Amino acid sequence: MFSIASVAMFLSAASAANISLRGSSMDCGSAPYCGVLTLETGDGDGNYEHEYPQLHGLWPQVPDYGNSECVSPAGDSSIDIEQYMDCYTDADFAQHEWEAHGVCAASTPDSFFTQACNLASAPVATMTTMKANGDSLDDMAAALTKDGYDVVFIDYSESQLELACCAGSDGKWKMSAVSDFSNDCA
Repeated sequence: MFSIASVAMFLSAASAANISLRGSSMDCGSAPYCGVLTLETGDGDGNYEHEYPQLHGLWPQVPDYGNSECVSPAGDSSIDIEQYMDCYTDADFAQHEWEAHGVCAASTPDSFFTQACNLASAPVATMTTMKANGDSLDDMAAALTKDGYDVVFIDYSESQLELACCAGSDGKWKMSAVSDFSNDCA
């Protein structure tokens, strides 16, 4: 995991460009599944502009983004978005997240949304407090790093962060540093 000083150095050099803190492709090590939890600050444009930080999605890093396996969905893939309204407020967007990412992250929509929302809860709470205090995306990245999250990408164009996570063969996603995937999720 990067130190606070190294993250600060990357952030100060980044200016307004997007910055990858881990390279272009994610290596799962011996973990079958790895990915990113993408969190929006709400300070972006268009669909990325909203009052509070929120979850964008849980994105397995399958080829060309990494070497994560893809979970095959099982059974009914319909989404009852009402139970996830505190996490996803737009049914069409939730459907997109399932179709674009969830089908490789979990065997059912319920498992995907439950896990993504639970993983996002604590870092989104931190980001919400920081946004209310006027803190920047860089400040949020540094604070989440200090809290033990592995921030692997900072998207300045959409004002969002990507945090490393992995899952074992049981399909249970957890926050983990890329360097710890083999220990945490193998």
